[in-house]
Amino acid sequence: MQPMNREVVLKSFIENKERIDRYVSEGIEKHRKGDFVLKFKSGGKKKITVTHKKHSFLFGSTAFMLDSFEKEGKEEEYKRLFAKLFNQAVVPLYWSDLEPEEGKMRFARDSVNIYRRPPVDTVLDFCEEYGLQPKGHCMVWNGFVPEWLSEKDEAGKKEALERRFAEISSRYAHKIPSFDIVNESASNYYRGVKALFPDYDRWGMKLGAKYFPNNIKILNETNGAIWTNFHCQGKYVPFHMQLRDFLREGIPFDEIGLQYHIFIPRAEIEGWKAGMSFLNAEVMLDVMELFNSYGYPMHLSEITIPSYAERLPENEEIQAYLTETLYKIWFATEHMKSIVWWNLCDGYAAYAPLGSEEGENQYAGGLCHFDMTPKPAYYALDRLINHEWRTNTEGECEGEFSFRGFYGEYEIEVTENGKTETYTVMLDKNGKVSL
Repeated sequence: MQPMNREVVLKSFIENKERIDRYVSEGIEKHRKGDFVLKFKSGGKKKITVTHKKHSFLFGSTAFMLDSFEKEGKEEEYKRLFAKLFNQAVVPLYWSDLEPEEGKMRFARDSVNIYRRPPVDTVLDFCEEYGLQPKGHCMVWNGFVPEWLSEKDEAGKKEALERRFAEISSRYAHKIPSFDIVNESASNYYRGVKALFPDYDRWGMKLGAKYFPNNIKILNETNGAIWTNFHCQGKYVPFHMQLRDFLREGIPFDEIGLQYHIFIPRAEIEGWKAGMSFLNAEVMLDVMELFNSYGYPMHLSEITIPSYAERLPENEEIQAYLTETLYKIWFATEHMKSIVWWNLCDGYAAYAPLGSEEGENQYAGGLCHFDMTPKPAYYALDRLINHEWRTNTEGECEGEFSFRGFYGEYEIEVTENGKTETYTVMLDKNGKVSL
C-alpha cells in the first residue's frame, strides 16, 4: 500500500492555514489564558518562581486497557505514557460488560476480567495514583446492551435502567464528577437503530437529572449526526436538531460531547467523502461555531485520527499534522472544556482481535504503536500540552507579582530573606490570589 497523498489529505487545512492560525492565536489568548495577580501580605522584596503544574482544561483518553495487556511490562509503560500527556481518564460503564449477569455488577477490583473493560474501582485507583479526573462513559446507549435485557418488555427495561442509574450513583456519584449520560442517540435515530425503547434518550437524560443532580451530565454524539453530512445539511445535522428539541422540551443536560472518529478505510481517505467532511477545515470551523453558539460547555469527546496499519512513516507524519492542527482549533474554541483521545495505543481498539489489523485496528488511530513506542502524534501533543501551553516564569516584587498565563494549577515558590515557602494555587478566571 502506498502512503497517503499528503497534498490531497491535508489540502484544506493547508489552504486555510491563515484563517486557522488567526482562529487559534486569538482563541487561545482570549479563552485559555488570564492575567493573574499574586498579592502578598508582606511588602518586602521577594523572588518569585511560578511553575504551571496542571491544566484546568481537560486532556483525556480512555483507560480501557488497564489489566488487559497480553505482555508483562506493557501495563506500567501504558500508565507512564498516559499520565505524561493526560489529566483525565474515561471509565468504562458499558452496560453489557458492567452487568453481564443481571444484578451482578463488575465494580470491584477483583471482578472477573473482561478485555478493554477494567472494573470501575481499578480505573479509579489509577486516577487517584496519577492525579487524573475520571469521567464515566456511558450510562445509556443502544450499543453494548446486556443480552438478558432483551427478555424484558419496555416497562422492564425502564425498571432495569433506573436500577442501573441508582446503583452507579450510590457508589460513584461522589467520585466521578462527570458522565456521558446518553450516547449516540441522534445518530441511532438517523440510522434507524432502536434497541432499547423509542424515547430512551429523553428518559435517560431525565434519569441523569434524578440520580446525578450534582454531577455534570453530558449528551454525547458521534459522526453520523454531526460531521458526515455537514457539507450538505449544515445546521440541519441531526445532533443540532436534537439539541433544539431538548431545549424546547426542557430535557435536562449540562454539556455536549462531539465525537470525531475518522473511520474511513485507507483506500477512501483521499476521496470525496473524507474531503467534504472530516478533512475539511471550513467544515470544522463551521461546526465549532454552530455548537459553540449554544453557550454550553463542549467536549471533543472521542477522537480517532488514523495513520493506518501499514505503519508507514509518511502516514504517521500526516496523523501528527492533523492531530496538532485539530487540537489547536479545539483548544482555542471558547466553550470547549475537554479533548479525549480514544485509543492511546494501536492494536487495542474495539470490534477487533487484540493486536490484529482488523476492525477498528485497521485505522491505527493510537498515539503509540502496539509495542508502546510513541508516534510523531504523541510527541506533537506532548509539545503542545506540556510545553507550548504551559506558563513558567520568575521575577522579583514587593507586595504584588503579576503575570499572564494559562489557567490551571500552579506551584508558587516565594523566597524572602533567605527563606523559601511554596504554595499550590489554582489560577482561573477570578485572577487574584492572596498569599
